Amino acid sequence: MRARAALFIFVLLCSLSAQALDVKPFDAKYKVFRGNSYIADSQLSLKKQQGEWIWRMDTEARGIYKWLTRKKPYIETRMQKIGHKLKLLLESSGDYPDKNPKWSSWFDHSGKLIYSMKGKKVKKQKLPEDVYNFHSIHLLYPQMLAHDEHQKTVNFFKKDKLLKSTLTLEKDFELANKKQRTVVDKLTQKFSGSKKYFIYYYRGDTLAPLKIEQI
Repeated sequence: MRARAALFIFVLLCSLSAQALDVKPFDAKYKVFRGNSYIADSQLSLKKQQGEWIWRMDTEARGIYKWLTRKKPYIETRMQKIGHKLKLLLESSGDYPDKNPKWSSWFDHSGKLIYSMKGKKVKKQKLPEDVYNFHSIHLLYPQMLAHDEHQKTVNFFKKDKLLKSTLTLEKDFELANKKQRTVVDKLTQKFSGSKKYFIYYYRGDTLAPLKIEQI
């Protein structure tokens, strides 16, 4: 049996244009499920500050799960327009927003290097021309739509690892639930050498996914 962890959209305050770089701030709230259990609430936002685009996801346990953990995991990504593209500058993540990040990574585009730090340990590796992370991967959805691409292979950065990732876009997918049937675009992300994968569901011209599944 496959275990699923899913994020379901709860409220979407603003939307983004489907044009690749016509990016606008948004704020989306999700319910987090593990199997059929509603275990947490999550908020994904995008804002522009002093020339940088900042993505941030904050998650907090709910109900009985608050008694099991005090952690409030977060991940933040900072991007900047370099040439004609938005590129990664900084990624940080941790379990407590009021404490120092557990992981931090800097993307040096002039030196073509990535510096990743966990505690006092620093790892250095070559920076590919194009690389995406858990947040910036959503920028590829409107690009694939615009160029009528059904599949795309990209470099994906996760904590301190560079992975080969393949995206497959399926248009007009019928997403069924107990209340209604919704037609969406389904983007499946698989990783080389791993059985785990993500599925993102988009609807309309918004860049914030309607639903995310990790399988």
